[in-house]
Amino acid sequence: MALTDLTGDLVRIDLTTRQILRAPCPEALLRDYLGGRGLAVRLLLEHLPASTRPLGPENMLIFASGLLGGTRMITTGRLHIGARSPLTGLIGCSNGGGKFGAELKACGILAMIVVGKAEKPVLINIKDKKIAIEDALPFWGLSTGEARSRIRQAVGDERASVILIGPAGENLVPLGCVITDTGHAAGRTGMGAVMGSKNLKAVVARKTALSKMKSPPEAAVAVKQYITTLRELPCWDEWSTDGSSASVSWTDQLGASGAKNFNSVSFEGVASACGSYYRHLVVRRRGCYNCPIRCRATVKIDRGRHRGFIGDRGEYEPLSSWGPRCGNADGLESIYLLNKCDEYGIDNKGAGNLVAFALDLYERGILTPADSAGLELTWGNAEAMEALLEEIVYRSTPLGELLSGGIREAAAKIGRGAEQYAYHVKGLSLSILDPRGFKATGLGYSVASRGGSFSYVYAKPEYAYTPEQALKAYGSKKAADRLSEEGKAQMVKECICANAVIDSLGICKIPEFGMLLDFDLTAAASIVSAFTGEKYTGADLLKIGERIINAERLLNFRFGATGKDDNLPEKFLTEPISKGPSKGSVIKLGPMLQEFYRLMGWSRDGAISADKLRELGLAGLSID
Repeated sequence: MALTDLTGDLVRIDLTTRQILRAPCPEALLRDYLGGRGLAVRLLLEHLPASTRPLGPENMLIFASGLLGGTRMITTGRLHIGARSPLTGLIGCSNGGGKFGAELKACGILAMIVVGKAEKPVLINIKDKKIAIEDALPFWGLSTGEARSRIRQAVGDERASVILIGPAGENLVPLGCVITDTGHAAGRTGMGAVMGSKNLKAVVARKTALSKMKSPPEAAVAVKQYITTLRELPCWDEWSTDGSSASVSWTDQLGASGAKNFNSVSFEGVASACGSYYRHLVVRRRGCYNCPIRCRATVKIDRGRHRGFIGDRGEYEPLSSWGPRCGNADGLESIYLLNKCDEYGIDNKGAGNLVAFALDLYERGILTPADSAGLELTWGNAEAMEALLEEIVYRSTPLGELLSGGIREAAAKIGRGAEQYAYHVKGLSLSILDPRGFKATGLGYSVASRGGSFSYVYAKPEYAYTPEQALKAYGSKKAADRLSEEGKAQMVKECICANAVIDSLGICKIPEFGMLLDFDLTAAASIVSAFTGEKYTGADLLKIGERIINAERLLNFRFGATGKDDNLPEKFLTEPISKGPSKGSVIKLGPMLQEFYRLMGWSRDGAISADKLRELGLAGLSID
C-alpha cells in the first residue's frame, strides 16, 4: 500500500455560485502535510489573504480527514476544521471526534473546502460519490440534537453521519462550534460561527456501497500490537471507565487549579464536581469510530432539578470550566450545562470560562445587578449561569450581546479593570491548569497557534515522565518537575510538533499522548510505516509537525500577530501562588520563550528565519 492509497479528493464548494469542483489531492501535499490539520493550514496559507474577514463569504472553511482516516487504525474517525477565526482573528482550527472523518474518507474525500455564502440556509449532502447542496431552512433555529434527528429523517438514513451547528453558530456568536457527533465537537475558535456566516447548517456524509479501504497485512499486525500495548497499560481501566472526567480533582490536589476564575488554586467542593463522583449514573459507555477504549459515557441524572435528564457525562475540561472555574460544586449541574452547550452548538469549555469571567466581575462590582438585569451572578449559582448562557447564545440581552464576542472583546468593552481578569492568550480563554503550577503548559499556552489551549500542546511529560525519561528526552531530570522551567522549551517543541502530526494523521490524542506518552512518535511512525509501506521514523514525523507549526505561524503573522502575542496574563507572571503544593511558584516566561524560539529557528522577536523557511519548504509563502 502506498501513501497515495490513503488519500482522497479535494472538493471545493462555492455556496454563492453552487459550483462543486473535485480533484485528487496532490501527492506532494500528502508527503509534506499528511492530511487533517496540516492539509488545512497549507490550503489556508495558500488561499487566504490578510484582508479575509472571518465572517465574510471570502473566508475559506475546510473540513479535513486525517491521512489515516477510515482505516483499520483505531480512533481515526476524527475531523479537523479550519478557517480564519472570528474569535481570535488568527488561525481557527478545531478537531472533533465521532465518525465523520472516516465517513468523509469513505466517500472518497480527503478534504472539503467551502467558500461563499448561500442565499438561504443549506446543507451539503454527500452520498458515496454524489454531492448536493440542499435546502436546510426547516432545520434552521433547531438545537443540534433535534436538527440531527430531522436531517437523518429527511435523507432517509438513521445512521447518516451529520456534523452541524446550533443557534450559537446561526447567531454568529464567535464561540459557536461544530457538533461532530453526540457529545463530540470541534469546539474551539468559532468554526460554528463561520458555518453560520455561510448559511451552512450541516454536512451529511453516507457511504452506502459495501467496499472497504484495503490495508496491507503489516498494518493489521501493527494495529493489533498497538491495541495490545494499550490494554497492558496500568491506566487502561481508568481511561475506559472514567475517560478524563476523573481528573477534575487532580489539578486541585496539585494546588494549581483555576478555581473561581483563577482566584484560587483549590476548590472546597471539588469532590462532588468531579466526574468520578457520578460513576453510578452511567447507563452506557461509548466510543468513537473503531475505538476499543470507549472513554465516553451517557449518564442519567437521578436527583435534583434535572432528575431524569439523559446526556453526555462530559470530560475533564468542560466539567472543570462549569464546575470549579465557576465556583460550582454540583457536578450534575455541570453535566447539564455542558450538554446545553452542545445543544446550542457553543464551545462548552469557552462558554464556561466566559461565564466564570462574568461571575468574577460581578463579585468585584465591575458588573452590577443593573448590568445583569437582576440575574444574581454569584459563584455556583447554576440557574443564573444557565440563564446567562442562553442570553449569550441568542444575544438576547445587553449583557448577553456584550459577552457574546468572547472574553477578550468583552473585557475591552466593559473596561473598568475587567481586562486583568480575562485570562486568555491570543483571544482564546485558558484551560483550567494554572500555568504557574505547570510551566511547560504555560509556555505551551503562550506559543500555541490558536491561543491558550492545553490540548494543542499537551505537555504531559512535565508531570508524567520520570526524571530519567526527562533526562533522555530533554537533557534535564528537572524537566519532569512541573514547577521547574528547566528543559521545558525542548519539551514544548517536541510536544507541539507531535500534536500537529497526530491531528494530521487523524488519530485521537488519548491513546497517543494520554496513555502511551508517544511524544517522540515512535509508535505513530510504526503505524504510518505499516500502512504506507514506506519507512518513517519518529524524527521524520516530527519534522513534518515542525513544518505545520511554522505554516500556522506564517498564517497568524499574515493576520497581524507578532511575537508579542506569545505571552500570558500578567497575574501568572508576577503573582506567586500563595498556598498549597505549588506555593511560591510563578512562571518566568521570558527565558523559556527565548530558548523555545532558538530551538525552533526563530529570531528573538519570534519571527521565522529565512533559513528555517527554506529548510521547511515554506520560502515561497509570505506573510503578506
